[in-house]
Amino acid sequence: MDILQAQLKAQQDKKTYALVTIVKTEGVTPRGVGSKMIVFADGSSAGTIGGGVLEKQVIRDAIQCIRDRGKTLKVYENRADESDSPCGGIITAYIEAEQVAPKLVVCGAGHVGGCLIKLGTMLGYHITAIDTRDPETIADNIKQADSFVQVEDFYQGIKALDIVPGAFYLVSTYGHAQDGEALAAVLEKEAAYVGMLGSLIKITALFGKLREKGYSEEQIAAVNAPVGLQIGGETPPEIALAIMAEMQMIRYGGTGRQGKEVLRSSLP
Repeated sequence: MDILQAQLKAQQDKKTYALVTIVKTEGVTPRGVGSKMIVFADGSSAGTIGGGVLEKQVIRDAIQCIRDRGKTLKVYENRADESDSPCGGIITAYIEAEQVAPKLVVCGAGHVGGCLIKLGTMLGYHITAIDTRDPETIADNIKQADSFVQVEDFYQGIKALDIVPGAFYLVSTYGHAQDGEALAAVLEKEAAYVGMLGSLIKITALFGKLREKGYSEEQIAAVNAPVGLQIGGETPPEIALAIMAEMQMIRYGGTGRQGKEVLRSSLP
């Protein structure tokens, strides 16, 4: 029941975790088949599969599964001469990462960023808003975010954050220099999606500066800019909708085509 409660709380808190289950044992082992534990990205855990050196190895592999968003079946030997335990058996553990909610990082919580936070909340994203401004000045925009991080400098602030790989990022700060700082830091993360708000003139200028700093063409090409699907509209809510539509397309591997076009192309 403790494991079930921990899983439920993780889902409520939108925390990604890995579930570890012992599926086979050989010899003398501290815990039997069916024993479970859950491991979080920061290495904390709930439940136990026996403790000791073996459990530390399992936790390391569970964290890697979270980073890879995958699953694995691994065999571990609990050597009695390497631990304080008299048990010297072998366990086989199934480890599966549970992606409770996709991570959305909004770098700059202005008008568009605030609208995107509202949309992301409705669609189940775990949202972190990052800004250099006092939270009181953007309170309405960030109130639905799961967390807010005030930084002095976008580049150093974002770079220092431990963000799970595969997050979605929007760069939408209040100035060209700040956009450049934020985008440079984001390109050093493992992202599922990177979008940047701005005109073609700004995009071209910032991309040029990134090349001068040594960022690769592959990194730059990964930036979705101009950001969003071209569905029309110019107000902040409309722009945020276009951005979220593009994020959802990437998230689910969609095409962005109209349903009727897909239907017509499949008809004989």
